Amino acid sequence: MGFASGGISFRRYLVSGPGPQTMEEVSYDSIREQVFGTGALMPDGIEVGWIAPSHLFDTVIDEGKVEVGRFLHLVMRLDRTAAPAAVIRSYRQIEEAAALEASGKEKLSADERRLAKDAAESRARKEAQSGRYRRISTHSVLFDVEHQVVYLGSLGNTGHDRLLKLFSDTFKSTLSPLDVTELADRITQETGKHRSLEDATPFHLINSPAGGGGGSSFDGADRSFLGKEFLSWLWYLTDNGDGFVEPRQSGRSTLPTQVAVLFDRIIQLDCDFELSGRDILYSEQPTTSPEARAGLRMGKQPTRAGLTLAADGEQFSMVFDAQKMQVSGLKLPEIDEPDALVCLEERCLMMARCSAILDGLFGCFVSERFGEKHGQLANQMREWVQTGRPAPQMVETDEAESNPLRIAR
Repeated sequence: MGFASGGISFRRYLVSGPGPQTMEEVSYDSIREQVFGTGALMPDGIEVGWIAPSHLFDTVIDEGKVEVGRFLHLVMRLDRTAAPAAVIRSYRQIEEAAALEASGKEKLSADERRLAKDAAESRARKEAQSGRYRRISTHSVLFDVEHQVVYLGSLGNTGHDRLLKLFSDTFKSTLSPLDVTELADRITQETGKHRSLEDATPFHLINSPAGGGGGSSFDGADRSFLGKEFLSWLWYLTDNGDGFVEPRQSGRSTLPTQVAVLFDRIIQLDCDFELSGRDILYSEQPTTSPEARAGLRMGKQPTRAGLTLAADGEQFSMVFDAQKMQVSGLKLPEIDEPDALVCLEERCLMMARCSAILDGLFGCFVSERFGEKHGQLANQMREWVQTGRPAPQMVETDEAESNPLRIAR
């Protein structure tokens, strides 16, 4: 299951609280208390709990099955047992029709309709308890205990909502989604630019057109607009430079000094001003297409894109949702290792490394975005959008804020 093979999709969370900080502190008794089948069925008909990664019915969890180096590899099983709403509605219609026929009336009273509804729900509930409507889904969970980060191998809201509670009940810790707002907050706290982040407003590549809407209003606590600005910045650098970016070094991961960035396969452009809608373009190099250039000139910025990152002999390809900091279809470098457990650990380490590189690139952008020379860079980017040509200036970040960034001409 999950992260062991194939393409990987994930969202990340930061862990906080008194939970385990090392593998030696992991309590398997706490995990076993939350295995699938031990918890009460929730009012919405959902049953949730941990299973081992081997198969759906493996509820015997021990360290030999789930410990992968510095990671815990668990699977959250989530079963929907309730009858679908369409079934309950149909049963209710059947009960009402039978009540009408038995009474000889043309119309049921409110009490009779309520009795029909109760009978329909009771029938559906009994069938659900027998397992007739059970729908099983699994969500891989990777807990990087050493770095206090959790990877959820699912991008849907159902898995997200259930994981927050299950993880808290198991490890007595809280999960916070590691999205653009959270990551920007952490970076600016480290660099002393948090006030600039608090005062930030969205940056646009063109002037707001008459009648523009969403470009001028935003949630003061939401900084997700930095995601599309990040992709626009990467696009500008790859278009006008040598394709290499120097990620900001931070945290426990040692990052490569330079990362080659390539846009490929897909790019999604959304209008800053809620006027011209959304474009989704598919091509080998989507940022070079006339449609993508036209989108920029219309006030659109990329919110999701296919990216290939290459550094130190490794290459990672993915579709990256910049506003949510979510990755889908991640292709990792090939691993020539016959031992399945060793191979899985290598894949987990590579996934964590890819995430760290993305964070490092975003950190470099944040240093630029809230640096002294952002006004100069903004003007260059606007000129690039209008003319399609690189600006003549050289752009460098302040050494006190991040690594020097060279844009070759």
